[in-house]
Amino acid sequence: MTYKTLKVDMDGGKAIITLDRPDRMNAFDDELSAELDDIFGICEDDDSIKVIILTGTGKAFCAGGDVKGMAESKKPTEFLGNLVTGIHRPIIRIWNMEKIIIAAINGHAVGAGCGLAMACDIRIASKKAKFNMGFMKIGLAPGCGTFFLPRLVGRAKAGELIYLSETIGAKEAERIGLINKVVDDDKLMKKVMKMAEKIEKGPTLAIGRAKTLIRIADKPSLMDHFEAERHMMSISGETEDFREGVDAFVEKRKPKFKGK
Repeated sequence: MTYKTLKVDMDGGKAIITLDRPDRMNAFDDELSAELDDIFGICEDDDSIKVIILTGTGKAFCAGGDVKGMAESKKPTEFLGNLVTGIHRPIIRIWNMEKIIIAAINGHAVGAGCGLAMACDIRIASKKAKFNMGFMKIGLAPGCGTFFLPRLVGRAKAGELIYLSETIGAKEAERIGLINKVVDDDKLMKKVMKMAEKIEKGPTLAIGRAKTLIRIADKPSLMDHFEAERHMMSISGETEDFREGVDAFVEKRKPKFKGK
């Protein structure tokens, strides 16, 4: 399996998938979304794969949607709708497959990248990992994460993290329940591999069915929620604040929002 934006390694019954766009901090574009969806589909259908590990190359796990691509788009409403639909596809795969996905969060997890981590069944982070929902920084309604975040940290804390879009460290993320565990940077993959090996050698059919039971305990449905996210995110592309937000990001300055 050869991909342009991913590295894929097979180790026994484990599939190790590494997001590999380090020059863009592993941010989502259409190609990364499609390739991630494809490899998840292959893993889901391959009975020899018992557990999946997801991580990133370089200093980021995933920086979310590619803001430079947003800034360059001539039709932001259409662009954002297509972008979030593409990002949703691999997340839906994670949600529905009866295989455990462990996120090895090696660095920054921002916006949709934080949403991707939250969708995983287990989240282990290095001490240098940082988390930020990020969307308010570019004047954009959240396109990923609003389904998962309140379920992990509660509505009040989820609102604070989304509305203020402030960065939190790995220790705080562990304290509020956003991640399962934080470990030393050089022990991240060792810890994740040990956990994956335990799952790989376990009753994986029963573990997968347990995942399904946990999933169906939540309401409303993921698909209904994602459709609402897609709508809110795409119409945000029509606002002056969104254009100011992405321009400020590209120009490396603080945005000046006007609320319109």
